[in-house]
Amino acid sequence: MTPQFKTTFQEKFKYVIILITLGLVLFSCSDKKEQGENKIVIGIQADVQTINPMYAFSLTEGNVVDLLFLKPAKEIWNKTLGKIEFEPMLADKWEWNDDSTSIKFYLRDAIYWSDGKPITAEDIAFTFNVYSDPEVNSRFFGLFGDFFLKDNNQIDSEKTFNIISPKELAINFPENASPDFLDINLEIIPKHIWSQYSRDKFESAEVNFKPVTSGAFKLEKWEKESFISLVRDSSSILFDPDYLQKIVFKIIPDYKTRIVELKTGSIDLLDNVKSEDLSELNDADNLIITSLRGRDYDYIGWNHRDTEENLPNRFFASPEVRKAMSFAINRKEIVESYLGKFGEICKGPVSPMFKLYYDSVLETYNYNPARAKAILKENGWTDSDNNGVLEKGSLEFKFDIYLNSGNPRRNYVSQIVKNNLNAVGIAVIIKELETGVFIDGLFNRQFDAWMAGWTIPVPVDLNPYWNSDPEVGFLNFSSFQSEEKDRILEQLQEKLSEKEKIKLYKKLQKIFKEDEPVTFLYWFDNIIAYNKQISKIGFSILGLVKNASEWSVN
Repeated sequence: MTPQFKTTFQEKFKYVIILITLGLVLFSCSDKKEQGENKIVIGIQADVQTINPMYAFSLTEGNVVDLLFLKPAKEIWNKTLGKIEFEPMLADKWEWNDDSTSIKFYLRDAIYWSDGKPITAEDIAFTFNVYSDPEVNSRFFGLFGDFFLKDNNQIDSEKTFNIISPKELAINFPENASPDFLDINLEIIPKHIWSQYSRDKFESAEVNFKPVTSGAFKLEKWEKESFISLVRDSSSILFDPDYLQKIVFKIIPDYKTRIVELKTGSIDLLDNVKSEDLSELNDADNLIITSLRGRDYDYIGWNHRDTEENLPNRFFASPEVRKAMSFAINRKEIVESYLGKFGEICKGPVSPMFKLYYDSVLETYNYNPARAKAILKENGWTDSDNNGVLEKGSLEFKFDIYLNSGNPRRNYVSQIVKNNLNAVGIAVIIKELETGVFIDGLFNRQFDAWMAGWTIPVPVDLNPYWNSDPEVGFLNFSSFQSEEKDRILEQLQEKLSEKEKIKLYKKLQKIFKEDEPVTFLYWFDNIIAYNKQISKIGFSILGLVKNASEWSVN
């Protein structure tokens, strides 16, 4: 991974979390539903910036791209094992050689782009060359470390690709590489279209708004700040007249308006529903409530370093004090009173959905204010002046917890946290900041304590969140340092057996338990409400509409 990629990724990451969290003020108009149409309307908060897989970064952009562009293989989440499995899609089959330094793809015969041109091995080789080209600056740039590369980090196509026939392709890797199938299974783009454009003009090319695609759907109309309409593509291998023929993403900036339109039937599906709206939605006769478990968690961050000088933090440098903070917070009350069945206590950075890697027997710091007080006393924090606040020498245990504004869940939780900490002699002030200011404060390590959350990537990659190297762990806002932790994170980037990965992930969770770098609060579900007229519906943690080509409307 190159420094250039990291900088670009950080900038895009900050942009996306600001975009998602802020309520953008956008004008919205509807794509009207006709009675009896095999069509659904999905409510979204904001318009996408792109539907080009080279640049699609946000969750909504990813959802649209999922419907427009196919990969060599279909990705399926195995709930039982907690891992991704693959089925043929553009490729009918594939074969690794004995030492995994080469993989051969055999493409299906009757696969076509939306303009009727055949999809060939040339398209696959071209796609990888484009994605790795620094001039294109795609979201994939810097992610091809297991390939043969040129000095500028672009894939060396001569060494990498062997086009045997229009339907047969071999991809070769260096001897010391450890390629994963997910590194190869990317959205394929049409060479006959994109080869007409200069690569430094890709991002602004007209074809971005009139794309030639391969998925179950193709773009019908994109009315900026209003809606994106996709229709079934009869030339796609996924075409089926009995399933959904149209999907509309309707932009509705205001959350409450999205809820109203869901109840009235103006939209058919909405995710990220808030817990406080469940009672109202459960009373609606036309809706079904479900959820996707396990990828999102909130935490209280404790800065291990001083916010102004490169010194240990005066409050949270000690892992024992951090454990006391976790003992002091009643996470069980938080889950039961706010999340209910749509959440569970979080005890570390590995989600329970990764069943092979998750340490289910590892204990957590259950609510125990007496134990919290005892640990704090052992570490020199006492209330010698009897004013209700602990102190160590002249330093009172008093600090601010920062959070982004406009988040009812975190507002609610922060008050419980404040009361819990006050009860053990810690004075806390809750401060809400405008989201952009809050995110800048995180990246600049300006806070002693804060409340935030992450969505765990699939497959698991904890390096950006926890590696001690700021160039790699640029989201390690608490500055959690541990040589053993870093060694494991680096090992997990290598070619390993499943058994070795399981052992390392469980060892990593024990390190987090011992150091308690932050207080992990709870996993919360993505709550989804949808119109009961949608049938054969199923959701995947790999993407909200991943299986939409198999949905229908009664």
